[in-house]
Amino acid sequence: MTTLVIGGGWSGLATTVSLIKQGHAVHLVESATQVGGRARNVTWQGKMVDNGQHIMIGAYDHMLAMMQLVGVSPDDAFDRLPIDISIHNPHYSTLHLSGQSRLPWPWSLAWNLVRSAGLNSLKSLVTLQKDIPRLLAEDDVTVLAWLERANQPKRLIEQLWEPLCLATLNTQVNKASAQVLAIVLSDSLGRDEPTADLLIPKIPLGTLFPQAAADYIQQQGGKISKQTRIAEVVVEEGQISGAITTRGDFIESENIILATGPDQTAQLLTAHLRFPKPSQTPITTVYLQYPSHTRLPNPLLGLTGMMSHWLFDRSQQHPGLIAVVISSDGPHEKLSKDALVEHVCNEVHQLLPDFPEKAEEGFVIRERRATFECTVENHRQRPACKTSLPGLWLTGDYIENDYPATLEGAIRNGEHCAQLLLSHLTSTEL
Repeated sequence: MTTLVIGGGWSGLATTVSLIKQGHAVHLVESATQVGGRARNVTWQGKMVDNGQHIMIGAYDHMLAMMQLVGVSPDDAFDRLPIDISIHNPHYSTLHLSGQSRLPWPWSLAWNLVRSAGLNSLKSLVTLQKDIPRLLAEDDVTVLAWLERANQPKRLIEQLWEPLCLATLNTQVNKASAQVLAIVLSDSLGRDEPTADLLIPKIPLGTLFPQAAADYIQQQGGKISKQTRIAEVVVEEGQISGAITTRGDFIESENIILATGPDQTAQLLTAHLRFPKPSQTPITTVYLQYPSHTRLPNPLLGLTGMMSHWLFDRSQQHPGLIAVVISSDGPHEKLSKDALVEHVCNEVHQLLPDFPEKAEEGFVIRERRATFECTVENHRQRPACKTSLPGLWLTGDYIENDYPATLEGAIRNGEHCAQLLLSHLTSTEL
C-alpha cells in the first residue's frame, strides 16, 4: 500500500526521500505549484530569489547528508566559510564573532570576542556555557530569565544573545525557550570548528534541495502531485483509509503523513485528534538591488538597535543584491512596503556610508506565519510524530524535536518519521 505524504516542504520531501530509499511506495501531494514550502523560489524582475533567508551552518549534518543523497554536492552548493560575523550597534563598538585567527578553535573565537568586547565578555560566555547542563536538567525558562540568572551584562544581551535568539528561534528573548537556544549553541559554537562554519548558498534554496529531491523521488518511482490540496483525511473503523482533495478526488492510503504547517495540520485533525496549535511569528525579507559592483564587507552582517537585523550579501547569485532580514514581529509590520524599503536603505547607508543612499530597486516579502513561536509553552507541547490514530503520522519543524524551526530540524523530523513508519510496517508484517 502506498503511503500518502501531504505537504512538499523540506520535511515532507525528507520523509518521502527516506521512504523511497528503502523501497517504499510514496505519493507526495503539494498544494502549491512548486515544492519547497517556506524555503522556495520567488521570481522578482527576472531574478530567482529565496522566499526568505536562512542561516545555515556546518552543524546541519542531517541537511547536508540528505542533499548528498539526492545528488547535491555540498561543495558545489555552498561556500563554506569560517564563522566571521560582525554585529553592529549604534551604542556600542562592533562585536566580532570570528574564528579567523592563528589560534586553534575555539580559542580563535574567544580571542576575537575579547578584542571586540573585553575580557569580561569572555568570562560571561564561559559562565553561560557551563550553566547549559543545569538548564537542560531543570524545567525550561525563557532565554531572558536564563541570561539574567547567569549574570550576563546588558551589552551582551542586547548585542549578542538577542540577535542570536532571533536568528535561530525567530522569537523574542522574553518568551523564547532557553533550552532550545542552549542546544543550538552547543551544536554550533560548542563543537569543533567545521560545525560553526557558515554555509553560503550559491543558488536559491528552492533550486538547491527541493527540486533535486523531487527529481530523486520521481526517478525512484515515487509520485508527486502539485496543486493538489487535501480537504479531509478519512477515518474508517478507527483507522486511516485515505484522503479527499478539494476537487473531491479520493486518494486511498492506510498510512498518511501530515507534513503541513500548524494551521493546515490543525484543520485536518479537527474531527479526529487534539492538535496543540502553536502561536506563529513572521519574518520579513527586504531585497535591495544596488549597482552590480556593490558588496558587503562580509557575507553576513548583524545589526542591533535598529529595525533591520541581518544583512546577507547575495552578489554571488545576483551582483549587487543585498537581502535584509527582520525577524519576529515589531514596528516594521506597520510600514507600507515602500516606506519599509526606504527605512531599511537609510539604515544600510548609516552602517555603510559608501553604499548609495537608495537602492535601485526594492522588494519586500512578508511571511506572516514563517515559523512557530519557539516559546517555553510551545516547545513543551510539541506533539509526537506517532499519533494515537492508527495510520496517521506527523512531521514538520514544529513536531517534537530539540531544534527550533530550522531546515535542519525539518530534515531531522522527516527522517525520524520515515524511520518510525518503516519500523511499524516491519513489526506488523511479522
